[in-house]
Amino acid sequence: MKISRFKTREKTGGINEVKRKDLIFYVSLMALPVAQFLIFYIGVNARSVLYAFQNIDLTKNSVTFTFDNFKNIFNAMRTTTLYSSLTKISLISYAVSLVVGVPLGLFFSFYIAEKMPFANGFRVALFLPSIISAITMVTIYRFFVEIALTDIVNDFFHIKIKGLLENPATRFSAIMFYNVFIGFGTSVLMYSNSMSGISEEVIEAAKLDGATGIKKFFYVVFPQVFGTVSTFLIIGVAGIFTNQINLFSFYEASAPDDVRTLGYYLYVRAQLAVNEAEFPELSALGLLLTAIAVPLTMLVKRLLEKFGYSED
Repeated sequence: MKISRFKTREKTGGINEVKRKDLIFYVSLMALPVAQFLIFYIGVNARSVLYAFQNIDLTKNSVTFTFDNFKNIFNAMRTTTLYSSLTKISLISYAVSLVVGVPLGLFFSFYIAEKMPFANGFRVALFLPSIISAITMVTIYRFFVEIALTDIVNDFFHIKIKGLLENPATRFSAIMFYNVFIGFGTSVLMYSNSMSGISEEVIEAAKLDGATGIKKFFYVVFPQVFGTVSTFLIIGVAGIFTNQINLFSFYEASAPDDVRTLGYYLYVRAQLAVNEAEFPELSALGLLLTAIAVPLTMLVKRLLEKFGYSED
């Protein structure tokens, strides 16, 4: 009996030792990402919020609490067309991505699943631009629309034209085309994955009811993938005021006024800031954009839920 108790204690002690080692391992594994989150997300964003309410005078080496940064932005909104122009272009960019990108991705995914042989291989080929380096894709696209296409037109039609990204009449369309194209593979892959989850029983029942082709898409397929569509729409709304990567890749800090978005403007100003005294007004603008983007995203989410989508 004593031996049995000893063995039980020894076994329990061994289990506790294993659990302790596992706990140490998992804590060590999570320590770095948790530290990164606290420092680079919570810490940096908290500092940015503080900047928004500060006035930094480098000549006097002083920092004072103020609302002037917000007043300056509101005054600029009233007296100039800068922010109205940036907002309009940002909203148009989102609308184009919504009106063109979503239906195109949906119908293409449906067509691949219904008609196209080697569908999986084709989806992978479409997805490749999304995983290739952004710099590589921008370089290829710039070469095509700025050099190759203009050379072809000049050689065959003997017409001197500017590159599509340089020409004021075409540069916005060229950027919108790239934005839709670069996200097209990802959307097709996500929509196709949702479509593959539709049960065969549902599809067969729809066929028996005479739902084929376009009817099958709207009455069977679309309701099943509406959750994925909603996710893309919500992410898109959240990025209306922050997306600047493609513009900066094409133009760096010198994008023309007729293609600049709010996110690009804020990003470039932050990149060109020469000292800490410029940070408060930039932080105030970023805070205002966040204050607009968060409720707007929640509103879109609520509207989508009324159409039948709920993450629950």
